[in-house]
Amino acid sequence: MSGKYKVYFSNDFEKTLQNKNLKNSHLLVDRNIWNLYRNKIKNKYLSTKIITAKEANKSLEEVIKYIKFLLKNNIHKNQSITVIGGALVQDVGSFTAHILLRGINWIFVPTTILAMADSCIGSKSGINVGEYKNQVGSFHAPVAIYICPEFIQTLPESEIVNGIGEILKHGLIKGGTIFEKITEEVKNIRNLRVAGEVIYQSLLIKKQIIEKDELEKNVRKLLNYGHTFGHALEGYTDHKMAHGIGVLIGMDLANFISLKEKIMSTSNFNKIHNYIFPYISTYMVKVTDYNKYMKFLSRDKKATEGELNALLSERIGKVKIVRIKLDTKLKNYIKEYFNTYARR
Repeated sequence: MSGKYKVYFSNDFEKTLQNKNLKNSHLLVDRNIWNLYRNKIKNKYLSTKIITAKEANKSLEEVIKYIKFLLKNNIHKNQSITVIGGALVQDVGSFTAHILLRGINWIFVPTTILAMADSCIGSKSGINVGEYKNQVGSFHAPVAIYICPEFIQTLPESEIVNGIGEILKHGLIKGGTIFEKITEEVKNIRNLRVAGEVIYQSLLIKKQIIEKDELEKNVRKLLNYGHTFGHALEGYTDHKMAHGIGVLIGMDLANFISLKEKIMSTSNFNKIHNYIFPYISTYMVKVTDYNKYMKFLSRDKKATEGELNALLSERIGKVKIVRIKLDTKLKNYIKEYFNTYARR
């Protein structure tokens, strides 16, 4: 087990950097953040490695380059890695910290909504091997997480929607009044006070799940809602589609399959679709090669022997694992979904 760690909230990034936990540390930082906040960050770390947050850099080859960089800069077991960036940079930093010197401490300062509201807790990292997404990884928790909602002010709209994807996922899994609160407040997430509250509520839902099942043996698998179909869409688009947007479309597609399989009623599908679709309508892609899409589905970690452990839904607050075949019937459901909702 990864043990306990704390999440701190602050609206002052510069003050956060003065925390003693961030001293005696090597920095891995997203290039965009470095360009925007260089004057606040520079000269505070033992070494600084800047990384462009693109899928090609979330690979074993790039991890090896980063390890060589750290070794050249004399990293020691009693030092740490500070990661400042989004979920992709987090994956690289977390996995590096896990395997370097048989495990060293790392600290995370998430800078995207997706990283703040979802990936920063849970200890999990995933690294790509060629076109195979997240097939190598580890569970290696940071010693501390510092959330500064001020970063939201510099995010483009696509990154806002990207983060909303995981927030809505947590709300749809939890259901009840929390879902209603999240869906209403997330509309104003650029407001720092609202952002802090929405991020806190989203993390609280995830925290309750991972404390029951940190290593994803049981209930934590529900957090993959939307991911299987979303990951396949990311692969299909050569990773041009952002992860959180893929999750939103993936949930909508999973619900459509639930509808076709008579697991979900038409009224429940329409209700959730009306929450999701306004966020994804601009980013929908038209899938034309369904054999290619099915090929990516078959590569999912949850696919075995021609079947998929799909996260389907009955209603808000009721997601479950259903074993479905990777067959023509599923392909026809997927084709019907995209023909209906991806009109461009």
